Amino acid sequence: MKVTIVSGGTPPSLNLLKSELKSSSLLICADGGANCLYNYKINPDYLMGDFDSIDSNVLEFFKNSGTIIEKYPEEKDFTDTEAVFYKAVEKNADEIVFLGCTGTRLDHVMGSIGMLKKSLDYGIKSYIKDENNSIELIDKESVIKGKRGEIFSLYAYCDVVEDLSIIGAKYELNNYKLKLGDSRTVSNEFMDEDVKIVFKSGQILLFRSKD
Repeated sequence: MKVTIVSGGTPPSLNLLKSELKSSSLLICADGGANCLYNYKINPDYLMGDFDSIDSNVLEFFKNSGTIIEKYPEEKDFTDTEAVFYKAVEKNADEIVFLGCTGTRLDHVMGSIGMLKKSLDYGIKSYIKDENNSIELIDKESVIKGKRGEIFSLYAYCDVVEDLSIIGAKYELNNYKLKLGDSRTVSNEFMDEDVKIVFKSGQILLFRSKD
């Protein structure tokens, strides 16, 4: 089951949100992410958080519209995004798309990337998406699909990724040791529809980005 999560960062466009909802079974909203849903006239299945960033009229509206409301204290040991992630786990999600998880608060962006790691630990395929980026975390050989000239970047999300090979891209690699902080694998390009990413061990953040 695919779950779409909307958090309180930069709101997704209506087109992006509708595109993800076409294949989603559940829409869960974290706190201020509800403001854009209200503007788009879309009701979430769940609205969760400490409600320090949601507009009061929006909260009142969803309380009376059939949305399930779950409130947490402001002082807590987890972010609102983490709270809604665990709701998705509880609902047996096998795929999660995080929207509204990028923006001006880079600390929250890092926290959201941490949700990709938690998802991987639970065996759940997950993505962070906005208008210009799609981010996922991989821990095994993968084939990614795109169009010639499209950009992708790889970052080690561990001390070292062993024996990394990139096949079918503009800049290929063979058995490269990709260390944390290494920028060699930034801004690669598709040469055809498929790029194969092979590595022996480690975890890689895969960015699909456009200007």
